[in-house]
Amino acid sequence: MRASVVSTGEELVRGRTVDTNAAFLAAQAEGGGFQVRRIVVLGDEPRPLHDELLRCSSDSDLILLSGGLGPTADDRTRWAVAEAAGLQLEEDADTRAFLAARLASFGRDLDETQLTQAQFPAGSVILPNPRGTARGFACRVGPAWLVAMPGVPDEMRGMFSESVLPFLQQTLMPGRCVRVETLHLFPIAEPVADERIRDMSAADRNPLLGITTNDGVITLSVSARADDPQTAEALLTRDVDTLRERFGETVFGSGSDTLASALARVLAEHGVTIGIAESVTGGLVGHMLVSVPGISRFFLEDVVAYSNESKIRRLGVEAALIEDKGAVSPQVAEAMARGICAATGCDLGVSTTGIAGPDGGSETKPVGLAYVGVALRNGATSVKLALRGDRRRIKDRAAKHALNCARLALLHGVESLGDGRG
Repeated sequence: MRASVVSTGEELVRGRTVDTNAAFLAAQAEGGGFQVRRIVVLGDEPRPLHDELLRCSSDSDLILLSGGLGPTADDRTRWAVAEAAGLQLEEDADTRAFLAARLASFGRDLDETQLTQAQFPAGSVILPNPRGTARGFACRVGPAWLVAMPGVPDEMRGMFSESVLPFLQQTLMPGRCVRVETLHLFPIAEPVADERIRDMSAADRNPLLGITTNDGVITLSVSARADDPQTAEALLTRDVDTLRERFGETVFGSGSDTLASALARVLAEHGVTIGIAESVTGGLVGHMLVSVPGISRFFLEDVVAYSNESKIRRLGVEAALIEDKGAVSPQVAEAMARGICAATGCDLGVSTTGIAGPDGGSETKPVGLAYVGVALRNGATSVKLALRGDRRRIKDRAAKHALNCARLALLHGVESLGDGRG
């Protein structure tokens, strides 16, 4: 089956907002066994949307549409859909009552502007919005099913998981069982990962295997389809096991895992506390780590020792070491990691130092050179990184390497990381 993804909003076409909805919906459609034919981004004008919906309905079984369902003057999606479907807009009494109650809880009355959100193409399946007032809906546009959802990412994702997915499974995939799992890899280049799965990537293969990259993290999506759940699960497990074997420790997690949550899980399993000493990443490692709920049980402190004076005073790095080796060196990275352990009493110390650019590099220490230091159980080592890109990218990659090095050190010891002096 084929799917099209359409996003609407002037803020998207004018570059004021990044369209994350399309990527999410395309991944969900692919995971559900659909072949995504196109992703389209349009402004708020209803005529171009009307024309695009007719085009999509001519070659797609499913149209996933986000945006334009709110009460403001530029929210025109429902009118464009109704015209493309050849249907009249009708008021839904249950949605009207829902809107009235929701607004009353805010001390507001239901007015004509808000009431537009109770209008749907006749005969639509109305989809609840657990996080907002704009309900979604599903209706036929020609031979295709169209599902319209709000453009606010949090609202759209909640609606998709709780309402849209069950609707699709009942309507477009009756009797079919789909099992999906995603594996996340770091660090590995996409061409390298793609080469390792070349024999598993045929478009007509079951399970279907997809590969995407986002800020250095590779995600492999495995979607198995069968007539019964046991067969689908067996197909999925076979491929997931194969991928884990091929990629080894490069696989840091699955599903909603991040490098930070993967590290947090290992910290909990080992009962280890951690302290961070950051220079080049400027607090980014700690920022990633505190995004994990419950991390306060293990994360003691994050010191941003950006200046040499701070490295000396706060972390106890010897001034002579910085003078001799330079602040960007494996020796200083290791001293910083040991220093945060001494300063906080943590079991695991992780540090970053490097040159994020665009200035400050030299022939021997170019922009992108960075070191991650790790200290654990009286042992310490460092990992040398040669990073590319702008300042944001270099900081991001260095922070992710720091989290991953900490994870691997806990799993296999600091000696498994090698020696950054090379």
